[in-house]
Amino acid sequence: MTTIDFAEAIKRADELYNQRSVEGAVEESLDLLIDHERFETEWRLARAYFFLGQEAASIKTKRQLHASGIETGQKAAQISDERVEGHFWAGVNLALFAEAVGGLKGALSLLHARKELARASEIAADYHGAGPLRVLGRLYHKAPRLLGGSLLRSRECFDRAIEIAPTNSVTLIYAAELMIDIKEPARAVALLEKIIASPVDPAWEFENRRDKARAEIMIERI
Repeated sequence: MTTIDFAEAIKRADELYNQRSVEGAVEESLDLLIDHERFETEWRLARAYFFLGQEAASIKTKRQLHASGIETGQKAAQISDERVEGHFWAGVNLALFAEAVGGLKGALSLLHARKELARASEIAADYHGAGPLRVLGRLYHKAPRLLGGSLLRSRECFDRAIEIAPTNSVTLIYAAELMIDIKEPARAVALLEKIIASPVDPAWEFENRRDKARAEIMIERI
């Protein structure tokens, strides 16, 4: 693949990921990226595996896809430790892999995920709509205390993430779920109403439309 071809493949892969609400788009991006072990391909592969694993119907498929995302994300981090993308997408895949496998293996993956996401936050906390802070907040919320879970740290992460990216629907959903668990329903409703009121961001159309529907259901249940 020539330099021009490589650049065009990267551009097309990004376009396809941005069209992730279209069935088959992210799978198509894999064909453009796979077997080219460069930083710019490896982290994009990890991003694609994350999305496909998140949406997979079976636990077995989730485990397989997130395992691939961990591998490619870590390759990217090894190629360029000072760039945020590899650490972030490795961390996200590690977190979802932990959820899918459970047990001791899951606990170890969870700890590794937190390490990768902390590193990503150090490099660029604002990356992907404050993604490192958003996912760290989620991990602190959902992890047992034995594995470092902390509702206070979770709230601190979400507060920082919302300050950076105030309308990110994924962060707002996660933060609202935390508010429900710590018995602050008024704050939860305010966060959910913000999701419903915000316009759809073309770069986040898939998540925005999903989260608007979730927010309406959550408000009814509070």
